[in-house]
Amino acid sequence: MPSRTRRRFTHAHRQRLERAIHHYLRDCYRRATAVRVSECAAFVGLAVFYLSRIAPQILGMPLRDYMRQQQIAYAVQLLRATPLRTDEIALRSGFGSVPAFYRWFYTVHGMTPAAFREVMK
Repeated sequence: MPSRTRRRFTHAHRQRLERAIHHYLRDCYRRATAVRVSECAAFVGLAVFYLSRIAPQILGMPLRDYMRQQQIAYAVQLLRATPLRTDEIALRSGFGSVPAFYRWFYTVHGMTPAAFREVMK
């Protein structure tokens, strides 16, 4: 069986994938629904397996990690710019549940969203 050559991805590939993910995430934020790799793959028009395999080559990290990073960044924006309650921010930033939001926020920032908001005042 011949060995497969590894496909090379360009900066243009990265830009296209990031733009597609951005549109998918914005749609999730607008609808306040949980972000899912499987839905993102369908949104982009690729098979989950294929997208999950090429995303680390293009983005430098697994797709779920990239999307979670974007979700946390959006949650930080909301914490800084809005008076929304943290449970509402959890839903608006595409986390499936409030505990998941708190867990991931604490993992990234080392404090709860409420404590982060107080520090940022």
